[in-house]
Amino acid sequence: MRLSTPDRSADAFPLGWAVLFVFAVTLLRTGALLANRTDLYFDEAQYWTWSQALDWGYYSKPPLIALVIAATTALFGNEEWAVRLASPVLHGCTALVLLSLGTALYGRRVGAWSAVVYATMPAVAFSSTLISTDVPLLLCWAIGLLAAVRLLEGNGWRAALALGAAVAVGINAKYPMALLPGLVLVFVLLTPEFRPRLRSARLWTGLLSGLVGLLPNAIWNARNGWVTLMHTRDNANWQGSLFHPDEMLEFAGAQFGVFGPILLVVLLLAGLGVWRTGRRNADRFLLWTSLPILALFTLQGLLSRANANWGATAYPAATVLVTAVLLAPGRHRLFRASLALHGLVAIAMLLAPLAARTLHLPNGRLVFERIVGWRELADAVATTARERGTPTLILDRRSDTAALLYYLRDAGFHFAVVTVPGKPPRDHYEMILPLRSDLPRPGLLVRADEGLPLPEGMESAGPPVLVPVMPGVLRSGHLRAEPVTWGP
Repeated sequence: MRLSTPDRSADAFPLGWAVLFVFAVTLLRTGALLANRTDLYFDEAQYWTWSQALDWGYYSKPPLIALVIAATTALFGNEEWAVRLASPVLHGCTALVLLSLGTALYGRRVGAWSAVVYATMPAVAFSSTLISTDVPLLLCWAIGLLAAVRLLEGNGWRAALALGAAVAVGINAKYPMALLPGLVLVFVLLTPEFRPRLRSARLWTGLLSGLVGLLPNAIWNARNGWVTLMHTRDNANWQGSLFHPDEMLEFAGAQFGVFGPILLVVLLLAGLGVWRTGRRNADRFLLWTSLPILALFTLQGLLSRANANWGATAYPAATVLVTAVLLAPGRHRLFRASLALHGLVAIAMLLAPLAARTLHLPNGRLVFERIVGWRELADAVATTARERGTPTLILDRRSDTAALLYYLRDAGFHFAVVTVPGKPPRDHYEMILPLRSDLPRPGLLVRADEGLPLPEGMESAGPPVLVPVMPGVLRSGHLRAEPVTWGP
């Protein structure tokens, strides 16, 4: 029993050119990282911090991103390009997995073009300039999709174990990886041809074994007050009013930029049954592993809020589906238009970060203002600390802490963060860097809010000074730095 009957007339379609295209794009993006003039965004800097102390979990995420960064920086050092190196490489690997998935479901022609479509997708072009938890997640998701197809087609224990392994690893990138086995199970339940698989130990092994990968992180969370789950709950923010149509529309609108306007419309048309291919079960499998994810996070947006990238796992399956739909007769012009548009975006994302400090919007603001200025912040704080003779830097914003830990990693300073007595930590740094009595004094307290009184137990040790920062770091244009001491 098969999910599809691949087009035998396309069996001779050459895949080599698609593989070469993916390798070429990956090499270009890797080379562009070397010339990238953006700083590490503070989330990236935080992930780098995690990579310096590998563990089974961290405040806001499971541990895979830290392991990925630890691997690249161990090989190439701690420069920004090395921290980000895994991003274009893993995206290239994901494109090649989708080549295999498209080939398995629709034939070599769809497989080849699926790799190209994924490699040029707007979100992938942007994501390849940064490092984020979505990058390893998407690779694991794509591998899981391919393994699920092999498993449903009866390819035995190897496919079952591959699916379990993909989920086990991916769930340590982001918890939404756990959605994949559920979506595959729903597909099986709703597809009469595949319901006999429910009696297969191999199917249940594939669907359930991956959850074992969550155990080390669950143990870590149990030992640390379930902080990651609490953070996830706070992100969902199901409190107060649960009706936010503006947030829902913002999330839905952002998906046109993530996947591309033409591709998203085609995906919705396929979901409505307007456009399909001749492979009913293949189409249904890909729809069931993509559209429910977008629906789930659109609902989350309505109830509270949803970041644009939260629906990312919908797009590996969607990429193969829309490619197959658009390669049908009569739709080639639309397909070429989408590729051309995405190609222009991909070229722009390749070149724009090279001019990150000079590229302005019509209103005069820097295009990349949120990911420049962090190095300058670190330099300004370090200069102030040396002038004031303060060997310890005390911070109260996660963003400043992450940036200074990265950019002042070899400067010899001690670090601490302001915590709220009697309250649980609000971020990773409050867990690991509370102010201690054994840290050298005086310290330099760096804060964004000038009107706040000194934290309990601190005393001023000198007049404050304003540290200039770029607007993306703080809109006011400066931080307040004040020498302090603390007891006992």
